[in-house]
Amino acid sequence: MNISPVQAQRELEPLLRELEQERTRKVNQFAQITLWSVVIGGLLSLVLALFRLGGWAFAPLVVALIVIGVVYASKAEEWRKAFKWRVMTRLVKYVNPNLEYHPERYISEREYELSMLYHNSPRPDRYRGEDLIEGVIDKTDIRLSELHTEYKQVTYDSKGRRQEQWITTFRGLFISADFHKHFQGVTLVLPDTEQSWLGGFGQWLQSLSAKLGNQPGELVKMEDPEFEKQFKVFSTDQIEARYILTPSLIRRIVNFRAKTKSPIRLSFIASRVFVAIPTQHNHFEPPSLFAPTNKLLESETLAQYFEEIKFALAVVDELNLNTRIWTKR
Repeated sequence: MNISPVQAQRELEPLLRELEQERTRKVNQFAQITLWSVVIGGLLSLVLALFRLGGWAFAPLVVALIVIGVVYASKAEEWRKAFKWRVMTRLVKYVNPNLEYHPERYISEREYELSMLYHNSPRPDRYRGEDLIEGVIDKTDIRLSELHTEYKQVTYDSKGRRQEQWITTFRGLFISADFHKHFQGVTLVLPDTEQSWLGGFGQWLQSLSAKLGNQPGELVKMEDPEFEKQFKVFSTDQIEARYILTPSLIRRIVNFRAKTKSPIRLSFIASRVFVAIPTQHNHFEPPSLFAPTNKLLESETLAQYFEEIKFALAVVDELNLNTRIWTKR
């Protein structure tokens, strides 16, 4: 299939018009509920105020605000689900008919941990995700989704009062793809913050970290200066790491980092390549419930979703995964 955004716009126009009408109905329903909640809540508060009930006089207004919040959340979620199930599922098929989109599923915690990309961080206490895309692109099977992993940090102040804080380990796109080679070891490609700040001393710290067991195997020094400035490589098998990270792949990783504008991480484990792309953008979400009328019918809107899908799938082409250099055994 693989059709253009313009063709998709034409094919989906009846559906998009229907969804826009549904959105308009939801906005009107929300507006009516808001109006009646404020009017009734305000009148009840006024009556209670006449009886000099103090702060209790505002209780009806508080209840009205809660009702408004709950109704808005409900309408927005209905709109979000309708868009994802009825539009995004089709758009993913338009980009590649061999892919499936599951709005409420995501990469498993087991696969996230298998990647070892954040193995030095505390195990997630809260693991969430959405927007799973899976299937085969040419010769490469791929799974990707948005993930948000957090751990809880508990501290106590000077008076012994317990305080909780949720710390984000990873938030962004997480990708698992077939590399078509069985790896004997583990190779991690991580952002290099130490050497970029501390130079040679930073590299010594990285080597020490591996020797102390904080990273798998040993620090692997690569020959590409630009790659060395941006990444550090640890591997349990130096020969295999250099076999995997060919000069061509190294350049592709550098270019992919520039394209994503993000401190990406990669690992090569058990015949798969795992890629974590930290982003603050929430992908594949519908326009706001209160977006301008017929927002979905604007060609730029649908084109934006095509770009988001292609960005998420770009790892296959950017890392040249469909070129079979090795034969998997």
